[in-house]
Amino acid sequence: MDMPGKDEYVYGYEYEFDLENPFTSPADEPIASLLDAEAHHAPSVSAAASAVRRDAARFISKVRYDGELAVHPRVAYLALNYVDRFLSKGQLPFERKPWAPRLLAISCLSIAAKMQRVDAISMDYIQRDEEFMFDAVTIQRMERVVLGALEWRARSVTPLAFLGFFLSACFPPPRHLALLDAVKERAVDLLLRAQPEVKMAEFSPSVVAASALLAAAGEIAVAHLPAFQAAVAACPFVNSEKLRECGEVMAAVCGVVGVSLGPAASAETPVTVLGHGHYRSASSESDRTVGSAANVADAKKRCMGPPSQSQWG
Repeated sequence: MDMPGKDEYVYGYEYEFDLENPFTSPADEPIASLLDAEAHHAPSVSAAASAVRRDAARFISKVRYDGELAVHPRVAYLALNYVDRFLSKGQLPFERKPWAPRLLAISCLSIAAKMQRVDAISMDYIQRDEEFMFDAVTIQRMERVVLGALEWRARSVTPLAFLGFFLSACFPPPRHLALLDAVKERAVDLLLRAQPEVKMAEFSPSVVAASALLAAAGEIAVAHLPAFQAAVAACPFVNSEKLRECGEVMAAVCGVVGVSLGPAASAETPVTVLGHGHYRSASSESDRTVGSAANVADAKKRCMGPPSQSQWG
Protein backbone atom coordinates (compact mmCIF):
# COMPACT_ATOMS: atom_id res chain seq x y z
CA MET A 1 0.00 0.00 0.00
CA ASP A 2 1.26 3.47 -0.75
CA MET A 3 -1.13 5.25 1.58
CA PRO A 4 -1.95 4.30 5.18
CA GLY A 5 -4.96 2.10 5.78
CA LYS A 6 -8.18 3.92 6.56
CA ASP A 7 -7.80 3.36 10.30
CA GLU A 8 -4.36 4.99 10.17
CA TYR A 9 -5.19 7.81 7.79
CA VAL A 10 -4.23 11.15 9.30
CA TYR A 11 -5.40 14.12 7.29
CA GLY A 12 -2.67 16.44 8.50
CA TYR A 13 0.09 14.19 7.18
CA GLU A 14 2.00 14.92 3.99
CA TYR A 15 3.25 12.20 1.65
CA GLU A 16 6.29 12.62 -0.55
CA PHE A 17 5.38 11.55 -4.06
CA ASP A 18 7.34 12.36 -7.19
CA LEU A 19 5.14 12.13 -10.28
CA GLU A 20 8.22 11.29 -12.34
CA ASN A 21 9.19 8.43 -10.03
CA PRO A 22 6.00 6.83 -8.68
CA PHE A 23 7.53 3.73 -7.12
CA THR A 24 8.18 3.44 -3.40
CA SER A 25 11.36 1.45 -4.02
CA PRO A 26 13.76 1.14 -6.97
CA ALA A 27 12.58 -1.34 -9.62
CA ASP A 28 14.97 -3.73 -11.35
CA GLU A 29 13.49 -2.72 -14.70
CA PRO A 30 11.77 0.65 -14.23
CA ILE A 31 10.24 0.83 -17.72
CA ALA A 32 8.85 -2.71 -17.44
CA SER A 33 7.27 -1.84 -14.10
CA LEU A 34 5.78 1.36 -15.51
CA LEU A 35 4.32 -0.50 -18.48
CA ASP A 36 2.84 -3.09 -16.17
CA ALA A 37 1.21 -0.38 -14.08
CA GLU A 38 -0.01 2.09 -16.68
CA ALA A 39 -3.06 0.09 -17.73
CA HIS A 40 -4.24 0.06 -14.10
CA HIS A 41 -3.91 3.83 -13.80
CA ALA A 42 -5.17 5.06 -17.18
CA PRO A 43 -8.65 6.63 -17.14
CA SER A 44 -11.48 5.24 -19.21
CA VAL A 45 -12.69 7.22 -22.21
CA SER A 46 -16.30 7.17 -20.98
CA ALA A 47 -15.27 8.60 -17.61
CA ALA A 48 -13.22 11.35 -19.25
CA ALA A 49 -16.20 12.28 -21.43
CA SER A 50 -18.68 12.48 -18.55
CA ALA A 51 -20.39 15.66 -17.44
CA VAL A 52 -19.09 15.12 -13.90
CA ARG A 53 -15.50 15.04 -15.13
CA ARG A 54 -16.06 18.16 -17.23
CA ASP A 55 -17.39 20.11 -14.25
CA ALA A 56 -14.67 18.81 -11.90
CA ALA A 57 -11.97 19.69 -14.44
CA ARG A 58 -13.42 23.17 -14.82
CA PHE A 59 -13.24 23.74 -11.06
CA ILE A 60 -9.67 22.41 -10.81
CA SER A 61 -8.63 24.62 -13.73
CA LYS A 62 -10.19 27.65 -12.09
CA VAL A 63 -8.30 26.97 -8.87
CA ARG A 64 -5.02 26.35 -10.70
CA TYR A 65 -5.13 29.63 -12.59
CA ASP A 66 -6.31 31.71 -9.64
CA GLY A 67 -3.46 34.19 -9.32
CA GLU A 68 -4.08 34.75 -5.61
CA LEU A 69 -4.20 31.07 -4.68
CA ALA A 70 -1.50 29.83 -7.10
CA VAL A 71 -2.08 26.09 -6.69
CA HIS A 72 0.99 24.29 -8.03
CA PRO A 73 0.36 22.94 -11.58
CA ARG A 74 1.43 19.43 -10.59
CA VAL A 75 -1.06 19.40 -7.73
CA ALA A 76 -3.83 20.30 -10.17
CA TYR A 77 -2.51 17.68 -12.61
CA LEU A 78 -2.51 14.94 -9.99
CA ALA A 79 -5.93 16.01 -8.71
CA LEU A 80 -7.51 15.66 -12.15
CA ASN A 81 -5.80 12.29 -12.54
CA TYR A 82 -7.51 11.18 -9.30
CA VAL A 83 -10.83 12.43 -10.65
CA ASP A 84 -10.34 10.41 -13.83
CA ARG A 85 -9.27 7.26 -12.01
CA PHE A 86 -12.13 7.55 -9.53
CA LEU A 87 -14.77 8.02 -12.22
CA SER A 88 -13.29 5.10 -14.15
CA LYS A 89 -13.99 2.88 -11.14
CA GLY A 90 -17.68 3.62 -10.88
CA GLN A 91 -20.36 6.18 -10.23
CA LEU A 92 -19.97 9.25 -8.07
CA PRO A 93 -22.28 9.24 -5.03
CA PHE A 94 -25.00 11.86 -5.42
CA GLU A 95 -23.90 12.27 -9.05
CA ARG A 96 -27.11 14.06 -9.98
CA LYS A 97 -26.57 16.73 -7.37
CA PRO A 98 -25.14 19.92 -8.92
CA TRP A 99 -22.53 20.19 -6.16
CA ALA A 100 -21.17 16.62 -6.55
CA PRO A 101 -18.43 17.39 -9.14
CA ARG A 102 -17.16 20.26 -7.00
CA LEU A 103 -16.95 18.08 -3.88
CA LEU A 104 -15.04 15.46 -5.87
CA ALA A 105 -12.64 18.09 -7.27
CA ILE A 106 -11.99 19.65 -3.86
CA SER A 107 -11.33 16.27 -2.25
CA CYS A 108 -8.93 15.28 -5.03
CA LEU A 109 -7.11 18.60 -4.73
CA SER A 110 -6.73 18.00 -1.01
CA ILE A 111 -5.30 14.49 -1.52
CA ALA A 112 -2.97 15.72 -4.28
CA ALA A 113 -1.63 18.52 -2.10
CA LYS A 114 -0.82 16.03 0.66
CA MET A 115 0.88 13.69 -1.80
CA GLN A 116 2.96 16.50 -3.29
CA ARG A 117 4.02 17.84 0.11
CA VAL A 118 2.95 21.37 -0.66
CA ASP A 119 1.44 23.87 1.71
CA ALA A 120 -2.08 22.91 2.66
CA ILE A 121 -4.75 24.32 0.37
CA SER A 122 -7.31 26.47 2.13
CA MET A 123 -10.58 24.69 1.46
CA ASP A 124 -12.50 27.79 2.50
CA TYR A 125 -10.52 30.01 0.18
CA ILE A 126 -10.97 27.94 -2.97
CA GLN A 127 -14.72 27.87 -2.27
CA ARG A 128 -15.02 31.57 -1.56
CA ASP A 129 -16.97 32.32 -4.75
CA GLU A 130 -19.36 29.38 -4.41
CA GLU A 131 -22.96 29.59 -3.26
CA PHE A 132 -22.21 27.35 -0.29
CA MET A 133 -19.08 25.72 1.12
CA PHE A 134 -18.31 22.15 2.16
CA ASP A 135 -16.94 21.79 5.66
CA ALA A 136 -13.76 19.89 6.52
CA VAL A 137 -15.61 16.80 7.74
CA THR A 138 -17.54 16.45 4.47
CA ILE A 139 -14.36 16.85 2.43
CA GLN A 140 -12.52 14.27 4.54
CA ARG A 141 -15.35 11.79 4.09
CA MET A 142 -15.18 12.26 0.34
CA GLU A 143 -11.41 11.79 0.45
CA ARG A 144 -12.00 8.39 2.02
CA VAL A 145 -14.49 7.50 -0.71
CA VAL A 146 -11.98 8.48 -3.40
CA LEU A 147 -9.07 6.62 -1.81
CA GLY A 148 -11.23 3.58 -1.22
CA ALA A 149 -12.18 3.46 -4.91
CA LEU A 150 -8.50 3.78 -5.82
CA GLU A 151 -7.72 0.95 -3.38
CA TRP A 152 -5.51 3.42 -1.52
CA ARG A 153 -3.09 3.52 -4.46
CA ALA A 154 -2.43 7.23 -4.63
CA ARG A 155 0.90 7.00 -6.47
CA SER A 156 -0.52 7.43 -9.94
CA VAL A 157 1.45 6.35 -13.00
CA THR A 158 1.05 9.29 -15.39
CA PRO A 159 2.84 10.37 -18.58
CA LEU A 160 5.31 12.29 -16.42
CA ALA A 161 6.71 8.97 -15.17
CA PHE A 162 7.84 8.01 -18.70
CA LEU A 163 9.77 11.17 -19.57
CA GLY A 164 13.03 10.06 -18.02
CA PHE A 165 13.00 6.74 -19.84
CA PHE A 166 12.41 8.16 -23.31
CA LEU A 167 15.07 10.83 -22.82
CA SER A 168 17.68 8.39 -21.50
CA ALA A 169 16.92 5.52 -23.89
CA CYS A 170 15.96 7.31 -27.08
CA PHE A 171 17.37 10.83 -27.22
CA PRO A 172 20.47 10.75 -29.46
CA PRO A 173 23.90 12.02 -28.42
CA PRO A 174 25.36 14.45 -27.75
CA ARG A 175 23.09 14.66 -24.71
CA HIS A 176 23.81 18.06 -23.25
CA LEU A 177 22.14 18.37 -19.88
CA ALA A 178 20.82 21.86 -20.56
CA LEU A 179 19.19 20.69 -23.80
CA LEU A 180 17.61 17.64 -22.16
CA ASP A 181 16.28 19.79 -19.34
CA ALA A 182 14.78 22.24 -21.82
CA VAL A 183 13.08 19.49 -23.82
CA LYS A 184 11.74 17.90 -20.66
CA GLU A 185 10.48 21.19 -19.26
CA ARG A 186 8.62 21.96 -22.47
CA ALA A 187 7.17 18.44 -22.59
CA VAL A 188 5.89 18.82 -19.02
CA ASP A 189 4.24 22.10 -20.01
CA LEU A 190 2.49 20.38 -22.92
CA LEU A 191 1.32 17.52 -20.71
CA LEU A 192 -0.15 19.89 -18.15
CA ARG A 193 -1.95 21.86 -20.83
CA ALA A 194 -3.29 18.84 -22.72
CA GLN A 195 -4.58 16.84 -19.75
CA PRO A 196 -8.11 18.33 -19.57
CA GLU A 197 -8.80 17.37 -23.20
CA VAL A 198 -11.18 14.40 -23.25
CA LYS A 199 -9.51 12.77 -26.25
CA MET A 200 -6.23 12.40 -24.34
CA ALA A 201 -7.87 9.57 -22.39
CA GLU A 202 -7.75 7.46 -25.55
CA PHE A 203 -3.98 7.07 -25.24
CA SER A 204 -1.77 5.26 -22.76
CA PRO A 205 0.49 7.35 -20.51
CA SER A 206 3.59 6.10 -22.34
CA VAL A 207 2.26 7.21 -25.73
CA VAL A 208 1.21 10.60 -24.34
CA ALA A 209 4.70 11.09 -22.88
CA ALA A 210 6.38 10.17 -26.17
CA SER A 211 4.13 12.56 -28.09
CA ALA A 212 4.91 15.43 -25.75
CA LEU A 213 8.66 14.83 -25.93
CA LEU A 214 8.65 14.65 -29.73
CA ALA A 215 6.69 17.89 -29.88
CA ALA A 216 9.10 19.54 -27.46
CA ALA A 217 12.14 18.27 -29.37
CA GLY A 218 10.66 19.66 -32.57
CA GLU A 219 10.65 23.11 -31.01
CA ILE A 220 13.91 23.00 -29.08
CA ALA A 221 16.14 20.27 -30.55
CA VAL A 222 15.23 20.09 -34.23
CA ALA A 223 18.61 18.63 -35.24
CA HIS A 224 18.06 15.69 -32.90
CA LEU A 225 14.47 15.06 -33.96
CA PRO A 226 14.91 12.47 -36.78
CA ALA A 227 17.07 10.15 -34.66
CA PHE A 228 14.82 10.72 -31.63
CA GLN A 229 11.71 9.80 -33.64
CA ALA A 230 13.35 6.68 -35.01
CA ALA A 231 14.47 5.54 -31.55
CA VAL A 232 11.01 6.08 -30.07
CA ALA A 233 9.47 4.13 -32.95
CA ALA A 234 11.93 1.32 -32.22
CA CYS A 235 10.34 0.68 -28.83
CA PRO A 236 8.13 -2.41 -29.18
CA PHE A 237 5.54 -1.03 -26.78
CA VAL A 238 5.01 2.17 -28.79
CA ASN A 239 2.01 1.87 -31.09
CA SER A 240 2.83 3.95 -34.16
CA GLU A 241 -0.76 4.73 -35.06
CA LYS A 242 -1.65 5.77 -31.53
CA LEU A 243 1.46 7.93 -31.40
CA ARG A 244 0.40 9.69 -34.59
CA GLU A 245 -3.17 10.21 -33.35
CA CYS A 246 -2.02 11.46 -29.95
CA GLY A 247 0.34 13.89 -31.63
CA GLU A 248 -2.48 15.32 -33.69
CA VAL A 249 -4.71 15.77 -30.63
CA MET A 250 -1.90 17.43 -28.67
CA ALA A 251 -1.14 19.73 -31.59
CA ALA A 252 -4.77 20.84 -31.74
CA VAL A 253 -5.10 21.33 -27.98
CA CYS A 254 -1.78 23.07 -27.35
CA GLY A 255 -1.46 24.94 -30.63
CA VAL A 256 1.85 23.27 -31.41
CA VAL A 257 2.90 23.66 -35.02
CA GLY A 258 4.58 20.76 -36.79
CA VAL A 259 8.15 21.43 -37.93
CA SER A 260 9.40 20.12 -41.25
CA LEU A 261 12.50 17.96 -41.04
CA GLY A 262 13.88 19.63 -44.13
CA PRO A 263 15.35 18.29 -47.35
CA ALA A 264 17.90 16.07 -45.61
CA ALA A 265 15.16 13.91 -44.16
CA SER A 266 14.43 10.59 -45.77
CA ALA A 267 11.17 10.08 -47.60
CA GLU A 268 10.40 7.51 -44.92
CA THR A 269 10.79 10.11 -42.16
CA PRO A 270 7.76 11.67 -40.42
CA VAL A 271 7.24 15.06 -42.03
CA THR A 272 6.13 16.90 -38.93
CA VAL A 273 6.97 16.91 -35.27
CA LEU A 274 3.63 15.58 -34.15
CA GLY A 275 3.28 12.74 -36.59
CA HIS A 276 1.30 14.00 -39.56
CA GLY A 277 3.66 11.72 -41.47
CA HIS A 278 3.98 7.99 -40.85
CA TYR A 279 5.81 6.56 -37.85
CA ARG A 280 7.61 3.33 -38.65
CA SER A 281 7.26 0.36 -36.33
CA ALA A 282 10.10 -1.69 -34.90
CA SER A 283 9.19 -4.73 -36.99
CA SER A 284 11.34 -3.88 -40.01
CA GLU A 285 14.93 -2.71 -39.86
CA SER A 286 14.74 -1.38 -43.41
CA ASP A 287 11.97 1.03 -42.43
CA ARG A 288 14.15 2.97 -40.01
CA THR A 289 16.12 5.18 -42.34
CA VAL A 290 16.66 8.16 -40.06
CA GLY A 291 19.16 8.64 -37.23
CA SER A 292 22.00 6.42 -36.19
CA ALA A 293 21.45 2.70 -36.57
CA ALA A 294 23.50 2.15 -33.44
CA ASN A 295 21.28 4.57 -31.48
CA VAL A 296 18.14 2.83 -32.65
CA ALA A 297 19.50 -0.62 -31.89
CA ASP A 298 20.57 0.50 -28.44
CA ALA A 299 17.17 2.01 -27.76
CA LYS A 300 15.45 -1.16 -28.90
CA LYS A 301 17.48 -3.21 -26.46
CA ARG A 302 16.48 -0.91 -23.62
CA CYS A 303 12.77 -0.96 -24.51
CA MET A 304 11.16 -4.01 -23.04
CA GLY A 305 7.70 -5.30 -22.30
CA PRO A 306 6.05 -5.61 -18.88
CA PRO A 307 7.18 -8.27 -16.39
CA SER A 308 5.08 -11.23 -15.46
CA GLN A 309 4.29 -9.85 -12.03
CA SER A 310 3.25 -6.34 -11.06
CA GLN A 311 5.80 -4.30 -9.13
CA TRP A 312 3.69 -1.28 -8.31
CA GLY A 313 2.57 -0.69 -4.78
